[in-house]
Amino acid sequence: VMLQVASIAHNQHLSSSDKRRESRQRASYHENQPSKNMRNDKCFPCLESSTRCYLSSSNHDLRISCNREGDIFTTTNRESWEEWFIMEDPENPGQVKFQNCAHGKFLTSSNDGNISTSTSEGSHHREWRLCREEEISDDEGTTFDTYSIFNLGIKRYLTCEENRDVCAIIKESVDEKEGHPPPGWNIELLTGELCFMSSPTTHRHLSCHALTSELSMSPNRKGWEVWRFVEAGGNDGHVRISNWIHGHGKKYLFSDENGNVSTSDNPVGSWEKWSVELAPEGFHGVAIKSVSHNRYLQVGSDGTPISTCEVFGALTLWHLDAAHSQNFAISSIPNDKRIGCGKEGQIYSTDNRKEWEVWEMQQQQHGFISLRSRAHGKILCSDTNGNLFVTEMVDDSGLWKLAHSEGGLHIISKSTGRYLSCGKNDNHLATVSPSTLLGNSESWSVEPILPDTITASQLRNNIIGGSLAVASILAAPFAVMGVIGAMGFGTTGIAGGSVAAGMMSAEAISAGGAIAAGGTVATLQSIGAVGLGVAGTAASMSAGAVVGASVWGIAATSARKGPSTKGESNIATESSLTRPFCHWQFW
Repeated sequence: VMLQVASIAHNQHLSSSDKRRESRQRASYHENQPSKNMRNDKCFPCLESSTRCYLSSSNHDLRISCNREGDIFTTTNRESWEEWFIMEDPENPGQVKFQNCAHGKFLTSSNDGNISTSTSEGSHHREWRLCREEEISDDEGTTFDTYSIFNLGIKRYLTCEENRDVCAIIKESVDEKEGHPPPGWNIELLTGELCFMSSPTTHRHLSCHALTSELSMSPNRKGWEVWRFVEAGGNDGHVRISNWIHGHGKKYLFSDENGNVSTSDNPVGSWEKWSVELAPEGFHGVAIKSVSHNRYLQVGSDGTPISTCEVFGALTLWHLDAAHSQNFAISSIPNDKRIGCGKEGQIYSTDNRKEWEVWEMQQQQHGFISLRSRAHGKILCSDTNGNLFVTEMVDDSGLWKLAHSEGGLHIISKSTGRYLSCGKNDNHLATVSPSTLLGNSESWSVEPILPDTITASQLRNNIIGGSLAVASILAAPFAVMGVIGAMGFGTTGIAGGSVAAGMMSAEAISAGGAIAAGGTVATLQSIGAVGLGVAGTAASMSAGAVVGASVWGIAATSARKGPSTKGESNIATESSLTRPFCHWQFW
């Protein structure tokens, strides 16, 4: 799951606007306690999964790496061999497994403390506990949370020795009373929430060129305009902002003391840290501020470059929108079929996930939604006989509500109360009466669709080859949305054939986690049937269902207080009031 390594403390000195915002959040939390029907929020966030990170020794600034053979060593590099998935245990907050992203192998230890890897999850020697120890600062003033990593099977702490070897030392050798705390590790997160960064003043979007990494404001909403907001750690809620299409750990927004803004590949620098907060009164949007220099990110105008400035104004106002733009493929869980819309308005089921199978989920009044075909602009409707059809305009026949099923979603027509269904034998699409439900034939998942784009390496290869082939414009991999339960999680388990079931495959995870849901299997399973939308989910996360506001985090334990199973408090923390980022209108 998105594992939160930062534990965000509540700010005790709130401004009046902060207090009003907190009051709204508390009200939202109480309004969105578990219920059958989902709250259909205006936007669902686009969250990457599974959580990737670097494991860096606090004392030596070295990363744990794994080669093809599974050998463990340390390096100063920050490349794919140094990337690890953090996989939380569903029953034990803070208990995790580490899986190498490049090779799919699990970090393990022998009884005598030798660190190696294995290809299966079964052994207890692969289970570790993360404990937050302290916050430290480097020479540049950058703060980090340090964690101890404790092997539960052999009762030893993971450490990096002076000779750069990684091993596990016995618990008795760590005596905090004598000034010998557990060995410290920095968890450098690489995944986060994907957003477009848009200027409402210029009606353009921040873009990062695939080859030169040059920043500009573009009218497009493609992969180069998608940005990753990664939690920076510490107790301040700061983030690092990197360009999505350039990959994990690359092209972070960077600002110097003179206001110049560019990108860097430094994932831990202080000049790459930003704060995101509501814009001052009278402005509708957010302010993005350099933490090191206390300057606002500013749109370039009349040919001037992107920069930062000391005074807030129209050019420093930003809107953040989910990278999938609320576009989804709607999939039958048991049949693995998508709903499509043809040119003439015919509704059909298909194996495809192409343009005709993409639907825009639009918020309507009183918690209902409409589903609009992105290819043809038509609204999905249902009549009293169960037939599906499309219209140009939204009326009652085109309004739907979402409710949790056992392992997915029910999609229910407002006008008829009938349930969207995909026939078990013939894949026929229709709506059925509640009295004639066929079981899981009415269970659906919604799969986010990200912008089509071309990566930098593809562009370079095609330029070298002398042409830019249409075939190399590829659909971006799936990210995740914040609808708990939509991917096949429920109180009775993971639904077979669902997107959630695909998450259970170690092979799929090692291949990059292309299909995932918005958090760990464990956490989503625990609240899968709750029925919360974005606002309710964020409140639940801060109240303990998931630690942290935007699910970037694991329920890391405190070295002295035990597992943090209840979060910081029973009310949303200050940082949860400003998560998810695409939901800024409701902060």
